[in-house]
Amino acid sequence: MMPPFEEQILRKILPSAEEDRRIQGVVRDVMKTLEGKIAAKGLRAKPLLVGSVAKGVHLTGTEIDIFVAFPADTPREVLEREGLALGDVLERPVRMYAEHPYTRGWYGGFEVEVVPCYRITDATQRMSAVDRTPLHVDYVLGHVKQGQQNDVRLLKAWAEGIGVYGAEAKVLGFSGYLCELLVLKYGSFRGVLENSLSWRPTTVLELDRPPARTFTEPLVVVDPVDPNRNVASAVGVEQMATFVHAARAYLQAPSERFFFPRPLKPLPLPKLRALARKRGAGLLAISIPAPTVTEDVLYPQLRKAHRSFADLLHRNAFQVFDSRFDVVGKEAVFLFELDVESLPRASRHEGPPVWVKNAKDFLDKWRRSPKTMAGPYIHGERWAVDVTREATTAAGFVKAKWRELGLGKDLEKTARTSVRIASGNVALRSGYSEAWTRLFDRRFPWER
Repeated sequence: MMPPFEEQILRKILPSAEEDRRIQGVVRDVMKTLEGKIAAKGLRAKPLLVGSVAKGVHLTGTEIDIFVAFPADTPREVLEREGLALGDVLERPVRMYAEHPYTRGWYGGFEVEVVPCYRITDATQRMSAVDRTPLHVDYVLGHVKQGQQNDVRLLKAWAEGIGVYGAEAKVLGFSGYLCELLVLKYGSFRGVLENSLSWRPTTVLELDRPPARTFTEPLVVVDPVDPNRNVASAVGVEQMATFVHAARAYLQAPSERFFFPRPLKPLPLPKLRALARKRGAGLLAISIPAPTVTEDVLYPQLRKAHRSFADLLHRNAFQVFDSRFDVVGKEAVFLFELDVESLPRASRHEGPPVWVKNAKDFLDKWRRSPKTMAGPYIHGERWAVDVTREATTAAGFVKAKWRELGLGKDLEKTARTSVRIASGNVALRSGYSEAWTRLFDRRFPWER
């Protein structure tokens, strides 16, 4: 029996009877149109409804996912060309490029995706990651018990509210299929939350089949249709820990805020400046024009660039206290809070131990170098030399060195046109207010 409080939440997230009627109408029309086009072209392909609508676990405002399954002997280029052409049945179609290219558009007021895939009956036959999706639909429909659809809906809405829903590159969290399997495993929304309290970064969960290999991710949920796959592979340890903490907090004091958090209010610039002064750290903002690629292509590159900037600062004694990246309008923005914003001109550079044969190479190099301020001298058992830093500020150092970093293919192209680097109060631009607020405001979404 679902608690009355959760029944109230459910009423807010369930599609109305009218919305469901419109969804079914769109599904019927798109499938019929696709079947007609497939027949007219003489293709051996079949449209399949997948995703949350197919499983009856969709929320209000859902998107509709339709796969077009081609025989396994279809050449890859034919599948991609014809699969994309079929996507033109949608209004305002946009080509999206993932493992298989697919089309996203609109139909009857709903966002719809038309995705080509290979028709398989067993996960061992799969030729790409999307091919097993129809098998996931069959598994969930074959195992879900009456009433559990609403538990899945609650879990999805709750995970979205706490900020961990979605396995896509932007979020790296809990996918819809993962939420469905967790409800099948633990029986209900509350069952998932209660059992998650015992999760640790070595937890392995099975439904029907044991894992076929060893997984290294913090949370492992073995895919019942493919035991070589971890359904929770996208979930990082921080997202997992957030889920567990939120479950504990919700079970102690259930609140609507877990499902419908208040939006973050960006702090005005004077408050951000006052907060930065109070914290006493150095600030650095790096912005690069955001390439016009899909989020699934962009976000891995943003993570790579963020790591590269952080590693560069760390290697050169600018310790990063906290950092984040964001897309702000048409800019990719990397924000850093540093222990110090500037360093002394002198820096110690250590060489080999005194008794190593090639120590002479170190001595010869640094005795002649114009960068040498003092030495070479012995520090402990090693030769060392005091050298002049290339730049004494974090901003100056990044300006001098960013071209040597791996930022990701598309970001590197846009960086060639413009890289803006600002420090101190200049980094606190009004356009970045929300991004800086997210860095400084460490409250969870339900606490705002």
